[in-house]
Amino acid sequence: MHDSRALLEYNGIEVTFDMGGLKVNALRGIDLEVYRGEVLGIVGESGSGKTVLLQATLRLLPENAKVRGRIFYNGLNILNIKEREFKKILGRSFSIIPQGFGSLNPCIRNWVQISERPMEHFGKSKEEGYNMASDLLGKLGVKNPSKVAQIYRHQISGGTLQRVLVAMGTSAPSKILFVDEPTKGLDERMKRLVIELIKISRKNFESMIIVSHDLNFLKEVSDRICVLYCGDLVEVCYKREFFESPRHPYSQALLLSLPSRGLLPIPGESPSMVTPPSGCSFHPRCKHSTTVCESRRPLPFLIDGGMVRCHLYARD
Repeated sequence: MHDSRALLEYNGIEVTFDMGGLKVNALRGIDLEVYRGEVLGIVGESGSGKTVLLQATLRLLPENAKVRGRIFYNGLNILNIKEREFKKILGRSFSIIPQGFGSLNPCIRNWVQISERPMEHFGKSKEEGYNMASDLLGKLGVKNPSKVAQIYRHQISGGTLQRVLVAMGTSAPSKILFVDEPTKGLDERMKRLVIELIKISRKNFESMIIVSHDLNFLKEVSDRICVLYCGDLVEVCYKREFFESPRHPYSQALLLSLPSRGLLPIPGESPSMVTPPSGCSFHPRCKHSTTVCESRRPLPFLIDGGMVRCHLYARD
């Protein structure tokens, strides 16, 4: 039975990669809802599966990836439909703010890249596409937007690049906006710019999913936080609860690693996705670990409108 509040639902999503005989377990049974009207932040260390979840949703995984489970959009399992049908959903209902300099084609003018979706999926002419791109860049604070629309990526500054990327993702109406690591490699001034651009864009979408390792960024823009570790979804809760009283030991360790919380490194190293730890994947780094943590994977425990996957809450 589907949750009526959910615009997007993940049911038992597993993703594995065949790496020349090695099996990489990137996602291990993700169950998650994205509610209408919310910004959902997905956080975790590098290699936790954050971007893989986004790519699985958008069907952008490479050929050596295998996906099991179901992803429902408006009640339709988008993993079980033909590519042509999915591309219509992708073009009209999903939108992406891509990551970084490499997301722009160096041989195509900025306005064409910004207006690709409106022209391809919403019937806009080239003239309408150019005017739309120029107007949108102006609204996003670009000086001389008509000139920026006409030039190429190597001719613009870092701040303008961020605005062009946001314009690409917000140039046409969509139900869900996907944002992948928007502050990666940016200084504090540029991070502030991205925060403001995300807030400006929020009113144009029913829901947003933002993948990030930057907790301070997610604190400013998200409504709920979900935490991934070694391909497992270990906690989901509202933003305030996450930053004030997170339940999972990994969530607590993430917060303690912030400069404002003491800059304490998480003990140990991130586990191998080829041979993940038995039982709870976090147990080798957890100060609360017991023998049951080493042998049995904890079940998800629902609490206060959220979820935590930890034996501290679900002992039996």
